[in-house]
Amino acid sequence: MPSKLVSTLNAQPFTWRDRPFLRAEVPSGDNRGKIFTIAQPLAQRYVIVNFFASGGMGLLVEGLDQRTQCRVLIKTSLFYDVIPYAKVRDQDGFTNQLRLPRKTLEMERRILVLLRNAGCNAVPHPNDFVYDSNPQLEGPYTTEDKKEWKYADQSMLDAEPYLVMEAVEGQSLGQVLERAPGRKLPAVRALRIMCQVADVLHVLHQPKSMKAGMTWQLIYQDLKPANLLISSQDRVTVIDLGGCQLLNLDTGQKLLPGAATAGYCPPECEQPYNMLTPAADVYTVGANLYQLLTGKSPLELLPPGLVAMQARAVQFDFKLLESACRPNLADLVKRCLDPEPATRFQDANSLHEAMSDVLRGM
Repeated sequence: MPSKLVSTLNAQPFTWRDRPFLRAEVPSGDNRGKIFTIAQPLAQRYVIVNFFASGGMGLLVEGLDQRTQCRVLIKTSLFYDVIPYAKVRDQDGFTNQLRLPRKTLEMERRILVLLRNAGCNAVPHPNDFVYDSNPQLEGPYTTEDKKEWKYADQSMLDAEPYLVMEAVEGQSLGQVLERAPGRKLPAVRALRIMCQVADVLHVLHQPKSMKAGMTWQLIYQDLKPANLLISSQDRVTVIDLGGCQLLNLDTGQKLLPGAATAGYCPPECEQPYNMLTPAADVYTVGANLYQLLTGKSPLELLPPGLVAMQARAVQFDFKLLESACRPNLADLVKRCLDPEPATRFQDANSLHEAMSDVLRGM
């Protein structure tokens, strides 16, 4: 099976500190052409089999658990924003840039555990969390004076985290749309898919008592077709929960800022210090429904030069929506996309009920 990765990705085996690794390119998507390295086997247990997906700063690969002989998905960071620190040989600054993404991946595992324990099976099961070396971080890097510099913190080089999850069958909703006529779905199918998403969001939004003075609330905020896997009979699995905003409701403190994708996110995401509410996720459901019904991606509505990871809301063409579906469904989507959070459906449960009402009338 490892040979499949080499032939599919043109991966090159190499040795670093007397251990075997693979070096390969991301073959498709926004990060196409970026290089990643990974131990083979990872943590002396998981044989890397194939590339799965890459978006934002993350990487998903397929693996084989040598103990159980089961397929797994393995998530890690594809890259870090460390070049500015390498250029000036700032090892401490470089190290600090590694901490938040690594903490975020650890938090994603905790979120998956919380959701699965709450009975939510529409997210991947977190099988394991392991650490291994990342030789790519070492460099060398080119400094401002055109010399070479290497990152020398061995403890950080050897502590790259990897979230190991159950293998999920299916393809992303984005891939489904690429093959659909007009890049859109029938209204009934679109609503059935998004009703499942609303169920996940409802569980995600429930306040979670962690300890004295600590009540968590999670806002997904980065809902988009690439983060929804569709299997047979349109069963939905929500992935990439590392972009959640984490709030402590007891103190009003934002513990993790999370991530948002321009076009899909609501206007309140544009202010980085805003404490989001469940109404923010209602907006993202509306943005996804708009795309499913009209075939028009919110990314196509962005001004030139704006990158997807900059939080920015867009102006939707509701005439296009009105011509694509029945008035009651168009009204539902428009309410989700209201710029004012207080005017939208206030939570995922009320949104689910409204979508179900529309479905029953079809």
